[in-house]
Amino acid sequence: MRASDPPSRVARGRDPSMERTRDEVVQLLHRHGERSVTDLADAIGVSAGSIRRHMDIMAAEGLIETRLVRHGRGRPATVYSLTEAGEERVSAGHYHRLLDRLYPALAALPEEEVGGRDGQGVLDRVFGGLAESVAREHAPQVNAEGIGERVQQVTSALRLEGILSEAHDDGDVFRLSNACCPYRSCAQDNHAACDADRRTIELLLGRPVEQLATVATGAEVCEYIVHKDAPPTDRGAPVLDG
Repeated sequence: MRASDPPSRVARGRDPSMERTRDEVVQLLHRHGERSVTDLADAIGVSAGSIRRHMDIMAAEGLIETRLVRHGRGRPATVYSLTEAGEERVSAGHYHRLLDRLYPALAALPEEEVGGRDGQGVLDRVFGGLAESVAREHAPQVNAEGIGERVQQVTSALRLEGILSEAHDDGDVFRLSNACCPYRSCAQDNHAACDADRRTIELLLGRPVEQLATVATGAEVCEYIVHKDAPPTDRGAPVLDG
């Protein structure tokens, strides 16, 4: 410790329990979107006062932002959400996984798939190959015949990928959503990443999937719908075989 370093700041930065709590907060906000202090305290099992101290630190680090929400009369409630910097902190693992998959996808492109295409065309083909690769990797986890159970299996399988977080039965459709983009910077620069996520879901479900909104274009969540009466697609061969 340097003499000029405030002891409390150094100790705070190295306290493993505080770091774990902050990591839990970041993960909760990443999976579920904006939450209040009470929501976070209940989910983690610590006091509201403790969460507020963590939120002050994380706000100073630029990881979270606040918004006031009014519910009728009375004081508005403060809710917290991740900033882009906070999302990128969670997404580091997703970027590593993406990079690990990009080279094999590029190497697997036959020459006729590249020749004559512009840069966007090549990117679309590469990310299309990535969608097939991710779907193939998770296919063993998705084996239900009924569409409702299959939606839940796909959501669970793609949760660690950062592609999906929740799924809800909404009458004639299932609504699938994700509170944070797994690689926002990439998705903001090019639509191919978002298209690949939708295609991955579609391949695993074996049903057409419509993308309603994306975080990368300014929406609060990435949202997809699956119509219950939609005919099955040919999800299997050759994409998901082997």
